[in-house]
Amino acid sequence: MDLVSLGYSYSRIIHDYYVRNWKDDRGSSKTAIAGRAVSAYLEDTDIQKNVDAVFRSPTDSSDLEECSKAWAHQIDKFFSPYETVKLPYSFGDYLVMALDEEYRKSCLVALDLKRKSIIRQVAPHQGDILASVQMAIKETSEAIAHLVALAPNGLQDDSDQDLLRARQETMEAISSLQDGLSQLDYELSNRNIEIVEE
Repeated sequence: MDLVSLGYSYSRIIHDYYVRNWKDDRGSSKTAIAGRAVSAYLEDTDIQKNVDAVFRSPTDSSDLEECSKAWAHQIDKFFSPYETVKLPYSFGDYLVMALDEEYRKSCLVALDLKRKSIIRQVAPHQGDILASVQMAIKETSEAIAHLVALAPNGLQDDSDQDLLRARQETMEAISSLQDGLSQLDYELSNRNIEIVEE
């Protein structure tokens, strides 16, 4: 099923793969996925710790299971059309990275297709160069931060999750720069200026 052609939003795509994963008899349980996602989220966002009673940090390893159950319930609420609870900023990334490899890779592909479908909806001449610049600064900054974190000892000692996250951020940075390039090319072609690729 092509979720992008069906008009699924980013969050619906993530939710669909999340549900597929924990409903798969061979896949991780809902609480295991929630545990991985929220643990990584809390580790990277210290400011969030203990702000939300459901997303609180476990006091010790024995407390992790109970926390994971509560976290899974909170994630269900995030995706429920009957709740007003919203996903914390960037938490969707952590949920995707917590999926089992089979579902994580498929979800990343679907999200990339969704991003490309949105970009295609805006012709270069309709774009806003200032908005493109702002987006490029944001995306490249995030990509560089992830690449710098991987750099000290090379890539061999980094986790699959870290590598995939850095790759996704880098692809988004490249895409944001391509948006600006498309607008420049369009304006140059309107001026009948030949573009010579070096």
